[in-house]
Amino acid sequence: MSEIIIDEINSFKNYRYEPSTKRVVNLKGSENADLEEFLAIAHILDSNFIKYKFTTNIDIRILDRRR
Repeated sequence: MSEIIIDEINSFKNYRYEPSTKRVVNLKGSENADLEEFLAIAHILDSNFIKYKFTTNIDIRILDRRR
C-alpha cells in the first residue's frame, strides 16, 4: 500500500494502520467503533482497488491490491 494511502488512513482519530500485521486497527473496540470513519476508510480502500476483509473487532485486514 502506498504511503499516501497509509497517511490518509492514519489521519483518522480512531483507526491506525499497522504494517506488521497489514491491518487497519480500530483503537476504540467494537462497541465504541466510529462507523463513519470505518466507512470512509473502506471507501478509500475501494477507490484504490485494495482488497480487504473485516474482522471481529471492526478492524480491516488488507489482503492484496485488486487488478
